[in-house]
Amino acid sequence: MQCEELLRAQSEAQAARSQYEDLYDYAPVSYFTLTEVGLIEQLNFCAAWLLGSVRQQLAQRRFALFVVPAQRLDFGQFLARVFSTDTIQGQELQLQREDGTPFFGRLEGLRVDTPAGPQCRLAVLDAAAHQRAAAGLAASEARFRKLFTESHTPAALLQGHHFVDCNAAALRLLGLADRQQLVGHPAWAYTAAHQPNGRRTIDLFHETVAEALLTGSTRCEALMQRLTGEEIWVEAVLTPIELDGATPVVHILWRDITAARQARQQLQQSKEFTESLLDNSVDGIIAVDEQRRITAWNAQATAFFGQQAAAVLGRPLAEVLPYLSDELHEMVSRALAGERIDLFGRPFQLRPGCYDAHVVPLYHGGAPRPGGVLVVVRDVTERERLAEEATQQRLRQQQEVLAAILATQETERKRIAEALHNGLGQLLYAAKLGLAGRAGVPEGSGEALKLLEEAIRTTRTISFELTPGVLEDFGLQTALQELTKRIAPAGLAVRLHLLGLAHRLLPAVEIGVYRAVQELLNNVMKHAHATEAVVHVAHENGRLDVSVEDNGCGFEPAALAGQLLAGIGLAGVRNRVALLGGRLAIHSCLGRGTIVSFELEVGEGS
Repeated sequence: MQCEELLRAQSEAQAARSQYEDLYDYAPVSYFTLTEVGLIEQLNFCAAWLLGSVRQQLAQRRFALFVVPAQRLDFGQFLARVFSTDTIQGQELQLQREDGTPFFGRLEGLRVDTPAGPQCRLAVLDAAAHQRAAAGLAASEARFRKLFTESHTPAALLQGHHFVDCNAAALRLLGLADRQQLVGHPAWAYTAAHQPNGRRTIDLFHETVAEALLTGSTRCEALMQRLTGEEIWVEAVLTPIELDGATPVVHILWRDITAARQARQQLQQSKEFTESLLDNSVDGIIAVDEQRRITAWNAQATAFFGQQAAAVLGRPLAEVLPYLSDELHEMVSRALAGERIDLFGRPFQLRPGCYDAHVVPLYHGGAPRPGGVLVVVRDVTERERLAEEATQQRLRQQQEVLAAILATQETERKRIAEALHNGLGQLLYAAKLGLAGRAGVPEGSGEALKLLEEAIRTTRTISFELTPGVLEDFGLQTALQELTKRIAPAGLAVRLHLLGLAHRLLPAVEIGVYRAVQELLNNVMKHAHATEAVVHVAHENGRLDVSVEDNGCGFEPAALAGQLLAGIGLAGVRNRVALLGGRLAIHSCLGRGTIVSFELEVGEGS
């Protein structure tokens, strides 16, 4: 039994030894066992491969031979620390293989006490990748440092609430001479307590940093102050670059936007001024682009056309004003071709009154072709009203002058008629009586009496034509009937159609109508070569319709257009009708006679 127990113990020991040798010799990490003086007592296969030789040739050799000469002192100090403590010691050294090839190694050693004395269990790791990463990190840091310090863009590093670094450009931006004037100061050191919008600068800083930490980067605009007190606007871009520590480091880039902001403010002011100018203009202003879409529409255009700017901007002009679509399409097309168009006295569709429109091509940036069209609409209702009043005033003045002339003519006619009737007529009648009553009438006195009778009759006719007393005594109807009786012996048959003349009209109307009919009949007898004339005078519902029609040779009315008709002929008729508020109409055809007519608004006489 003892023999079996011994055999089993030997078997377990052999298995444990085999397992240890397997773990030690074939481990993927280089293991060494060193004495206090640094002799290699034992090493595994990975260690032999690391040093570029075989285990048999490396055993009992000093490990320091595989350390570059410049760092062998560091290795000796490392080994001394291992044997002087009970904790694991680490060191990075530049090692070299059997053939002299250098490489970086990471040494980690632990002292172990054995019956033969203390030993060092040493693990060596290839640190080349780590060294390359460290070198890359150092190079990156160097590049960042160079970029940070030599950049012309102002930059600073912020940790917590204070600046921890800055470059020369940041000092120049703030007018500082030394880094110490910024480093160590709070982030709001060179700002006012409040921004122009009333917001506290501290609140703006905290919110912006929090957003940068949350999103990875953010930007803001703030008003800062130089050392001299001069205010500047800056745009700041905040980017966190170190988040491992308890207090993150934030990289800040500043850009001076004072000039740009002033330009933007001036542009905004100019835009607001332009909008104010448009909205306060007395004219409606509409602008369209090449696609005929509305790009500007001021308040006055809203007043004229009843649509708000928000509802029309971007829409086609023809769609907004459909009742003007055809005309607008033509005008805009002509304006886009470079033509200026002026329209006058157009009536509004949605409001009383009228307007003038000026369609002007718009050129952008010196382009050879118009890039849009400007339509200026001006309300000329008041102007037209004043012009109409002025015209009416001139007409009234002309009518007053004409009325005075006609009144003077009638007065003079009456004076001459009375002179002929009471003077020359009486003398002729007395001469006739004297010649007829004389005893012993000489031979041939009968012919003289006939001539005197004819002279008396002619005098009476002229006196009647100058001032028909029957018109003044009995009215227009009787006067016209008497006029036709006196014309009948001349060979012109005149038919009268009189209606509604039983009551007297105003004296001015009666004398005006009588003189017009008289002159028109005289023209028929002189020029028309007519055999028949029809005079129509009707008074109904306060209107007086007058027409004189003949069956004469007629004439071409266009021949009278633009001619100044002198004398007391047709021009006199026109003037009398215009004075009474009517308008003369002439319809004539060669060989088919003539109709001259007019209408008057009249009242009843007294």
